[in-house]
Amino acid sequence: MEPTSGTGGSASGTTPSGVSSHSTTASSSQSATGSHSTGATQSPSAPAAISRSEQKKAKAVNDAIDKSLRADKERLQKERGAKLLILGPSETGKTTVLKQLKLLYGRKGLDAERQTYRRVVHLNTMKAIQALSYGLQRTNIPLEHAENIAHLETVMRLETTLKRYSITSIGFTNPAIPRKITDAKAETDMFLEMVPAIKALWADGGIQETYRTVTNLNLQDSAKYFLDSVDRIADLNYVPTDDDILQARVRTLAVSEHLFNIDGVTYKIFDVGGQKSLRKYWAPYFDDVNAIIFMVALSAYDQPCEDDERLNRLEECMSLFNSIANHKLFEMTSFLLFLNKIDIFQQKLDAGSLVSTYFPDYRGPNDYMNTTLYFQQRFLQQCKDTAKQVYTHFTHATDTNQMRVIVVAVNAIVQRLNLRSSGLL
Repeated sequence: MEPTSGTGGSASGTTPSGVSSHSTTASSSQSATGSHSTGATQSPSAPAAISRSEQKKAKAVNDAIDKSLRADKERLQKERGAKLLILGPSETGKTTVLKQLKLLYGRKGLDAERQTYRRVVHLNTMKAIQALSYGLQRTNIPLEHAENIAHLETVMRLETTLKRYSITSIGFTNPAIPRKITDAKAETDMFLEMVPAIKALWADGGIQETYRTVTNLNLQDSAKYFLDSVDRIADLNYVPTDDDILQARVRTLAVSEHLFNIDGVTYKIFDVGGQKSLRKYWAPYFDDVNAIIFMVALSAYDQPCEDDERLNRLEECMSLFNSIANHKLFEMTSFLLFLNKIDIFQQKLDAGSLVSTYFPDYRGPNDYMNTTLYFQQRFLQQCKDTAKQVYTHFTHATDTNQMRVIVVAVNAIVQRLNLRSSGLL
């Protein structure tokens, strides 16, 4: 997956499964002239002619030295490694990308976190059915089966309780929350008690209609995945699979540092919380960054922001990208733009959701190709400096096979950027 470059102020688009680069770097050539004067002294005699074979030998030695110097510089560049930041609003897939890197390049994969994620999966499932129940009541959608009213009331009583649970960091409890609330056994016991209500409501036509038609539910993307798997995850011997962990939602409330070795290069990657209240803590990590991965949830085009329902989530994401891409500290920094959650985006288009309803300036066909390229252009237009390198990837972060290909492409791009900054390209 080799990125392509555009010049002259335009961004070249590619198919959404590929990579595109936005670049308007200008090159100039200049010639130097020199003067050479001689005095009245007699010119020295001409040196003896060098034979062709000697010239070849000298060139071979020269080339070998150049090759050795280049190899040494490339080795030092690899040893120095690369520093990347993963930025973007909350719920765009930043932590999911890191999980994929752990799975693909971590020494123990996701095994170290597997048991801890059991509680996260149970809490995600309870919060999903609770959000759907709240949406059903708010929009006055009737339940299909009257006997499920009791189940609905049981689930709605979860709202206060679930707000007290902490799933903001794996392996650590929130010190502000009593230990008994974050006890994994207590959470599992509560989930198991809720299983009959969860199954009955998820099978009810009213909840299904709410899931299909109501957009501002604050519902996690993995809701259907876990609600379809209640029997499996309710098993007493349940151990989360890799896919379960990739789908599980954990809100990041602190900066975390991760080290990965990819093709001999050590990557130091920082994941930061995407909530507005946490963005003021990003600045200390901006120094000496090789590249920035900026995450976008394309599927959020029809959703309001959690803290301000008057603001579209994707519009807010564009505004954040504008402020980061044009930040004075990143004038020479290249960006890797991940337009993520293309699977959910596709599902919404297939279900008849119109992009033009939420972005009236869009006049094209409501198909995947045209709408994704429209959003790509909208993001690239946020860069005031048209010479800025922005490499676009259309991603499905929970798809390990696709992410493996994306990581290879990203590694090649970062290494090319490093060589260019070192004067080797």
